[in-house]
Amino acid sequence: MKSLSNEKKRRATRLVYLRAVVAHAREFHAFHKARVSSLAKVSRNVKSLVESKANKAEREEDRQEKLRLKALKANDMAAYSKLVAEAKNERLTYLLSQTNTYLDSIRALVKSHREKFGLVPAAASSSSDVATDGQEDVDEELDYLGIAVNSEMPRQPQMLVGGDLKEYQLRGLQWMVSLYDNRLNGILADEMGLGKTIQSISLITYVMEVKHNLGPFLVVVPLSTLSNWVNEFRKWAPDITLVVYKGHPQARKDIFRLEMASMQFNVLLTTYEYIMKDKHVLRKYDWQYIIVDEGHRMKNAQSKFAMTLGSLYTSRNRLLLTGTPLQNSLPELWSLLNFLLPTIFESVDNFEQWFSKPFSHFTGTGESNELTDEERMLIIHRLHQVLRPFLLRRVKSSVLDQLPDKVERVLRCELSGWQKIMYRRIQEGGSLLMEGTQDDAKKTTAFTAKGLSNILMQLRKVCNHPYLFQTQGYPIDFDIVRSAGKFELLDRMLPKLHAAGHRVLMFSQMTQLMHVLEDYFNYRGFRYLRLDGSTSADEREQRMFMFNAPDSPYFIFLLSTRAGGLGLNLATADTVVIFDSDWNPAMDAQAQDRAHRIGQKNEVRVFRLITNSPIEEKILSRATEKLNMNNLVVEAGKFHAKSKESDRRAMLESLIKMENEEATEADEALVIDNDELNSIMALTPSEEKLYQQIDHDRATRERHQYGAHFNRLMHTSDVPAWLKEADAAESLKEHVDPDMLAELKRKRKDVSYRDMSEAQDYYNIVQHAMDLQTIEDRIESDEYTSFAMLERDFKLMFDNAQLYNHRDSLVYHDAAEMAKVVKSKLNAFKKPKKKKTS
Repeated sequence: MKSLSNEKKRRATRLVYLRAVVAHAREFHAFHKARVSSLAKVSRNVKSLVESKANKAEREEDRQEKLRLKALKANDMAAYSKLVAEAKNERLTYLLSQTNTYLDSIRALVKSHREKFGLVPAAASSSSDVATDGQEDVDEELDYLGIAVNSEMPRQPQMLVGGDLKEYQLRGLQWMVSLYDNRLNGILADEMGLGKTIQSISLITYVMEVKHNLGPFLVVVPLSTLSNWVNEFRKWAPDITLVVYKGHPQARKDIFRLEMASMQFNVLLTTYEYIMKDKHVLRKYDWQYIIVDEGHRMKNAQSKFAMTLGSLYTSRNRLLLTGTPLQNSLPELWSLLNFLLPTIFESVDNFEQWFSKPFSHFTGTGESNELTDEERMLIIHRLHQVLRPFLLRRVKSSVLDQLPDKVERVLRCELSGWQKIMYRRIQEGGSLLMEGTQDDAKKTTAFTAKGLSNILMQLRKVCNHPYLFQTQGYPIDFDIVRSAGKFELLDRMLPKLHAAGHRVLMFSQMTQLMHVLEDYFNYRGFRYLRLDGSTSADEREQRMFMFNAPDSPYFIFLLSTRAGGLGLNLATADTVVIFDSDWNPAMDAQAQDRAHRIGQKNEVRVFRLITNSPIEEKILSRATEKLNMNNLVVEAGKFHAKSKESDRRAMLESLIKMENEEATEADEALVIDNDELNSIMALTPSEEKLYQQIDHDRATRERHQYGAHFNRLMHTSDVPAWLKEADAAESLKEHVDPDMLAELKRKRKDVSYRDMSEAQDYYNIVQHAMDLQTIEDRIESDEYTSFAMLERDFKLMFDNAQLYNHRDSLVYHDAAEMAKVVKSKLNAFKKPKKKKTS
């Protein structure tokens, strides 16, 4: 009993102990759970506090950055430097220090250059800022070089008699004279159409009349603008002794012997070519001024022209003229500055080091060499500061309030069925089924595949006109309009512009397309002139005078964009049509300025035609990107050159893969209709009413001529049979006997209907064309609601063949034979089948 009692006590004690252990475990768990929860809460609070401080710091940093950018845009460098110091930004501080060092070095070099010629530095109260697009006056403030622009506006030289200079042109003369006085050189980069030629002539007359420096002056221009320069010299400064140095070798020898050897001339006007060819003669002169028109051609310092003119020719002063914004390449910019001031801008490597690779110092320290937006803007600002004394650029919108407006509109159109087939084939295979040649022995048509060396160019040609692939000719009839979307759009525009008294400049990239446009103009009876790269300088001048003559009968001037974009004043036209855009928007801008320039009295309308195709949309978007980029004037580094090749390759691949038929409804909605076109084209309500009447008359005329359901733009079912042959269906639907189709195809192997349908005079004889492919397409699309309709089209096809071909020809007899086969088969289908009797 005692042992039992002890056992109970031990169990009770153990139970109490176990309960105490369990209770302690619970308390321990609860304690640490609460502690972990508390720590987690503290951790969350700490994290929230840190994030809050970080966000606050980031917001403050963003605010400071916005303030710095605002100061930069306001050209307030003192405020900007103070903000950088407050931010303690090492990279920005370093960048400011480095660019200040470079500006100091430029300042020292300019000072040394001026002291070399005994020029005393200008007083601090002088004024000398050189205007760019956003600057009002050339004498606004002291520039960083301490060079003074003459405070008094110069009067127009008495030798300049062709008219009165405008105020901004006098300011341009003021700036150029200041450079002359300080033995410095510069770039006159006014927008095209503002009269850089006249300002240059005014500088020469001023230097001769006021500075008593009679030359000689060397003016170097492109061959395409030579005649224009001659005309301007004769008009504005007839008292200047001008020598035009050009011609074959013997003619140039005669010019030298008779006009130059005695040194009794003031200005020698010549071209790039003769600067290099006759350098042994022309370099011997001590030129007072070398003026280079289209000076952006000096952008490659290693080019033969740049090296010859820059190193072999000597002059007191140099001036570059360019209407093209500076390109986004530091070496190109440096080459211009090196030509102008070789002792100041000596090393392209140093120039790039300062403005392209400013953070190479940080390599290996974990800092990125890539520039932030603010750093990039700062570099551009400092680069502008370097350029400011040497560059003057004004745009029309800021200096020519009286110049009529220029309105540019993009007009989209659809591809024709013919173009869609060709576009798809280039995308799918990179090759195009081209027109074959008929083998005289076998009388068969052989189709050949033409290798496409440049897919992008082939796609562009398709978008312009499918006739560019017709090497064996094409009929000049209404299909020249129907087979291309741009021509159909043009055919709705030109009659209206002609009726309203407007005159048109039309620009194209392709001289081959210009042939097709000429055929269209002749077809519609429009009087026109043409100018391209093969037009001689004398012919250029003559045709310009013919177009600008009072009561000129010419409605259209057709020009290639590159050849016609320079040296022509065609302000008697008020409408510009860019038929196909250039990858480089500067080329199209130059073209537009042939009309939108001094002398223009009417508002200028610019119509850019594009199809709703991937290739032309890409060209338009790329051109827009480049224009936006040019607003910076120069870029800080080679950000775009690195990926140029890969970008081009990726774009090519994407264009090939993009299916044109997959255009969205929004894209198709962009295609312009008659009402919208009239609204865009019309300058007045009366013009719009006139255009509406022309549309109505045309629709009535075409309805009577072609029927109520006629489509102006060619459908895929209307294209020539040879083009569709590769895509022809293997069989018709069940209501047409496959044996009949096979028999027709066997017959077709011996006869080339392609030759018939494409003959020049075919459509003069045959009123309504029809072919087997069209019949097949209509069967597939369920257009035939009765056998009578099907029989009618077959009959039309065979009748056309017999109408066009001689009675003794193989085609004539085959058509008659096939007509019998078709009639027999169709009659068999029409007869009701007899019921079987038991």
